[in-house]
Amino acid sequence: MTDPPARDFPSLLSRLAQHGQRAALSFYRGKALEGRLSYEELAARVEALAGGLHFELGVRAGDRVAILAPNRMEVPVLALALLRLGAVVVPLNPGSAAEDWTYVVGHSGASGLCVTRELDVRVPQAARPPFTLHLEDAFAIAGQTPPVPGRLEEQMAVFLYTSGTTGNPKGVALRQRNLLANAWSMARNFRLQATTQLAVLPLYHAHAFGFGLMTALATSGHLVFTERLEPFSWAQVIRAESVEVSSVVPSLLPALLAAGVTREKVPTLRHLMVSSAPLPGDLARDFEARTQIPLIQGWGLSEYTNFACCVSPDEPASEHARLMFSWEVPSIGPALEGTEVRVVDDNGAPVEEGARGELVVRGHSTMLGYYRDPENTARAFGAEGWLQSGDEGFFRQHRGRPVYFVTGRLKEIIIRDADKYSPLRLERRLVEALPELSGRLVVLGFPHREHGEEVGAYLELSSLDEALRARLSAAIEAMPVAERPKVLLHGAHPIPRTHTGKIQRRKMRPWFAAWIAHRGRTVIDELPADRPVSS
Repeated sequence: MTDPPARDFPSLLSRLAQHGQRAALSFYRGKALEGRLSYEELAARVEALAGGLHFELGVRAGDRVAILAPNRMEVPVLALALLRLGAVVVPLNPGSAAEDWTYVVGHSGASGLCVTRELDVRVPQAARPPFTLHLEDAFAIAGQTPPVPGRLEEQMAVFLYTSGTTGNPKGVALRQRNLLANAWSMARNFRLQATTQLAVLPLYHAHAFGFGLMTALATSGHLVFTERLEPFSWAQVIRAESVEVSSVVPSLLPALLAAGVTREKVPTLRHLMVSSAPLPGDLARDFEARTQIPLIQGWGLSEYTNFACCVSPDEPASEHARLMFSWEVPSIGPALEGTEVRVVDDNGAPVEEGARGELVVRGHSTMLGYYRDPENTARAFGAEGWLQSGDEGFFRQHRGRPVYFVTGRLKEIIIRDADKYSPLRLERRLVEALPELSGRLVVLGFPHREHGEEVGAYLELSSLDEALRARLSAAIEAMPVAERPKVLLHGAHPIPRTHTGKIQRRKMRPWFAAWIAHRGRTVIDELPADRPVSS
């Protein structure tokens, strides 16, 4: 693999101004262009904001600063200014519960919180570090050019907090060189060079931060990003900016189909990258047939910065179709440059072609570890530095090299719209409100057409009186919308467990098959007595 043009952010940012008036960032709300920065303007804004953060707010290399905001122009500028100083960016999900913000701010030891005024009113006192900066004021603070820290390639750059099976989120610590190397490998795969990309996913998510902001800056590209995906304006933005490459999560594809997107409406778009959650084969086939836009599937994990595998967009049409539709699931492609991937058995030994096992990965994008969590860090790695993904899959030989397929998850994290939720953590919230349900309530993810997975719950209780039903409904309604169980089943079926008492959530997923397309408020229903348990 050729080396990326920079291995730390001061080196990368020093190259920006030389691109002059070439567009660097453009931000849209719906169809309206809200702001645009050239490379020269971006470089100046980053330096000025870095100076203000350093001299006015005291931010130094190694300091952790949390960002709580939806997509807006200030967010990438702020992130780059922090990285320029050698500080650590700690993204917070605006859709998470306030108690999650409190945990992440406290665990990371954040010295600052950058937040929009709208979200600031929801931030509890316990989640407030020494300084708060409103995003709306970020461009108003400025200072002289701050000193450039020493070599920062090994410096921690970002903590990505990801839900774990133990409940509390784990802080994935990534170095500056991890971010830039991963972006460069994806840029090489997509042959990006001064390319216009569109990001509709939130920049607090590793997907858009990596395959979007990082890939654009590493290749002198133009990143167009939006507040959110608005299906009926998506094509118009692509046409207005001559976008060549974009990316989404699988759950957004039905919305684009409903909006009538076709190749003719987005003539400059070469392909659409899909990642961060399982891509159903029937959805992929339907989307490509109706739109004539090729889908390029990638795969990775936060612990590997983002991407480890990706289908090549250069595959001939016949080979692309074979990779997408000839096996039980669409392929995630071969390992990216600089990355090794294997499929191994329970003992860590490589399996034969076609045999199922766990996908493991190692290479230039491997995390430094989980912040302040040596035990989980040690558990994440197998022998010889292989990072365990928790994903089950297999490989096939294709045109002289292995290509990989993901068939499920060995871990039980719920992935809804590419955001991850710990079932244990969600269970805990409900049991705190209804302590008498402890040991009888299980939260799990079940397949869903729109969201990839949806949150469900099972209560081992044959009947519900009206008082308990009302209390359950109230506890669920008090949760953030994305975290609420949308289907709660109850019945006499015992919760399936191993001989050691561990709950086997995967065996309960078929119980929710009737609600694969459910939308709207939470349904509380009785599980039929003859419903089988999956083996």
